[in-house]
Amino acid sequence: MNKKLLVTFTVGVFLLGMMELIISGILELMSDDLGISVAVTGQLITVYAVSFAIFGPVLVKLTEKYKPKPVILISLIVFIFGNVIFGLSETFLMLALGRVMTAMAAAIFIVKILDMTVVLSEPSIRGKMIALVYMGFSAANVFGIPIGTLVGTLFGWRIIFLLVIVLSILVGFGLILLVPDKESESKESPTKTKIMNMRNVVLYIGVTMSVLIGNYIVLGYISPLMTSNGFTIENVSIALFIAGAGGMAGTVLGGNLVDRFGSRRTIITMMILFSLTMLAMPLLYSTPILFYVNLFIWSLFQWSTSPAVQAGLVDNVEGSAASVFSWNMSGLNLGIGIGAVIGGIFISRFDISFAPWLSFFIILFGLTFAILVKEDKTLYN
Repeated sequence: MNKKLLVTFTVGVFLLGMMELIISGILELMSDDLGISVAVTGQLITVYAVSFAIFGPVLVKLTEKYKPKPVILISLIVFIFGNVIFGLSETFLMLALGRVMTAMAAAIFIVKILDMTVVLSEPSIRGKMIALVYMGFSAANVFGIPIGTLVGTLFGWRIIFLLVIVLSILVGFGLILLVPDKESESKESPTKTKIMNMRNVVLYIGVTMSVLIGNYIVLGYISPLMTSNGFTIENVSIALFIAGAGGMAGTVLGGNLVDRFGSRRTIITMMILFSLTMLAMPLLYSTPILFYVNLFIWSLFQWSTSPAVQAGLVDNVEGSAASVFSWNMSGLNLGIGIGAVIGGIFISRFDISFAPWLSFFIILFGLTFAILVKEDKTLYN
């Protein structure tokens, strides 16, 4: 794949990832400014996630006959308008409308980008290339969310969305110049797409959902979780930066591991380690250094599962992987939404400090799904 195109794809995924995840960093800022409770404001995560999950497969189906370049550009334009609405909103209803628009745009943008990445990559390094593009999502944690949280703290949360709009326009110019119009001609016809093992596909999506539910019970409310245990809002920015750094490292790690050991083995190993960090987290609030170290490896293990799942999905499909990518992204966002709902209920009725222990039991479901996957071992010999 052309390196400039790879960078453009990664930056585009970064922006969309930032907008999906930024709410967790500015949750209390928005709540105070708009006079809405933290629990209710947190449901903007759910609005985005459910919209993504519902509209994603539909939009992929409706656009599968069109060249990817105009589809990607139109989705980026919708994304920009959604952020304009969100940044100017004064009510929860308008905020929700902005989130729906950006979710719809992201649903088609990310799937098309990932599908093009598969087409343009050699099979032997496919896991690595998927990981590099998807690293934009984890980079949103490293740079986007903590910097956005800091900017929001200093200048107000609305300025974040103005900056995203400007960067999105620049990405749009890059896509116009670098995405080939003829790319779709090299792809398998959508009518030739065949799911070789639907059971495996369902299990992989189950892994995605379990990981994201468990993750967002904690990450979706990381700000109140930390501040209720003696940390400051500035510490939240530091924590998000550390978690994001772990996420970037984990994405690359997962991509390399899957090319060497296969999806199933990578997922099982990383999820076992991920669950252990969940158990440890509530025990480390009083020791900030250990808390931050655990947060780094927590994110490392969680994000390493993503390229492994996506590579596993590709291995179970003949032809275009757009549909299974769309289903998986819907599962991902449903997981985020369900996690945000469960987290909101939990913090309303119980001590938020122990939310990671609830996540631990949910992650066990994902581990079970991974164990049940039947992988073709010849793919990794």
